[in-house]
Amino acid sequence: KNILLYLVKENTRTIILLEFVEIEKQRQQCYTTKERDSCIIAKNYIVGILQTIQNLFTGTQRTEQRSINYTLPFGSATQVDSKKALTFTAVWAAIRLLSESVSTLPVGVFRKENNGDNIELNNDLSYLIKYEPNTYQNKIVFFEKVMMDMLTNGNSYVQIIRNGNGRVVQLLPLNYDDVDIYVLENKLYYSDKNIKENIESENMLHFKLITGSDGITGLSPIEQNMNSLGWYADLEEYGRTFFKNGAKLSGVLQTDRALSEQAIDRLRNSFNKNYSNLSGSNQTAVLEEGLSFKPISISADQAQFLASRTFSLQDVCRIFGLPPHMLSDLSKSSFNNIEMQSQEFVSYSLLPFLSKIELEMGLKLFRKSSVGREYIKFNVNGLLRGNVKDRADYYKTAITNGWMNINEVRRLEEMNSLGADGDKNYLQMNMTTINKIGQEDAS
Repeated sequence: KNILLYLVKENTRTIILLEFVEIEKQRQQCYTTKERDSCIIAKNYIVGILQTIQNLFTGTQRTEQRSINYTLPFGSATQVDSKKALTFTAVWAAIRLLSESVSTLPVGVFRKENNGDNIELNNDLSYLIKYEPNTYQNKIVFFEKVMMDMLTNGNSYVQIIRNGNGRVVQLLPLNYDDVDIYVLENKLYYSDKNIKENIESENMLHFKLITGSDGITGLSPIEQNMNSLGWYADLEEYGRTFFKNGAKLSGVLQTDRALSEQAIDRLRNSFNKNYSNLSGSNQTAVLEEGLSFKPISISADQAQFLASRTFSLQDVCRIFGLPPHMLSDLSKSSFNNIEMQSQEFVSYSLLPFLSKIELEMGLKLFRKSSVGREYIKFNVNGLLRGNVKDRADYYKTAITNGWMNINEVRRLEEMNSLGADGDKNYLQMNMTTINKIGQEDAS
């Protein structure tokens, strides 16, 4: 009897010692986890010690529930960089939409004449802008590169190559990771790690989004919305593992017996190996050690993640300033407002990018004496055109009121002209000025 009592006391001291060792391990984690979560962990272990001591001396039989899959209650959202963000379908679709929309728009070089007419120029610079900015890229690929850099990093750098006369002969896009910016004597300079030379701001096209506190470099939408995109990444990972595990949450293995840690680990590993994946989702479970399995049910709506994925899609639309229907979210769209939303895409999504590109090119690709008189312009009229009926009514009003002729209308519809007769402007005969009405009646 004395020997048995001695063994019980020694066992108690051993268990208490092990529990305090575990608490010390948790205390060390306090330096790397959030304070609130650390307090929760320590509190749980202290309560566990008291229950263990009570059970040893009172002999009380306890029922212990252990979750098959568990995570500690700390941790932040997944860190997302530009490369990882592009793997999300909504982010990729948003960046692709903006990049392709800008790169495929007609663009040209124009000059404003003294009489107010705008004449399109056909010179060497016009050829670079409209067709081939450099020897290895066409116009579409070039502007896609510019837009991709702006939408991921917030900055896009294009070096201007000039000949001996100062005329532009090539536009070479640079890798934004290789470019550094510095200011010397109130003048801006750029340095490229690959070519190892300083480039004056006059020879660098710097397209940027909203600038930070320095007013020089643009802010990356990916970095500025890292928490939101990190939540998106966690949702995608959760959905992947959720369906990989047979679209079922963890269940509870329940027993009236106290199990050792080795037995718990063995049961958990064995159960997960045989029944947690899709191939074992419909198998019959065989339990031992007097265990019973209590599943945790989940609704069909939760399994589909519809609400969460819709929220993620709308969040990406907010980040890049897009109407949701442009990313195939038609939940808030109808036949009456879809055309207006498409026009808002041009006005509020594309025009800010187009204006930044046009102004930066206009300031650095022309001589200072020509800035303002010669300019670069994207043509968005094709995107703003309504349906056939609306366009027909618009053209009818334009022709009958004399401010457009037939050939101008046909050119907008990409139709051949009617010759000299199509250049005539018409006005209705039953219209006159107000001051002539009384005179005509008197006569």
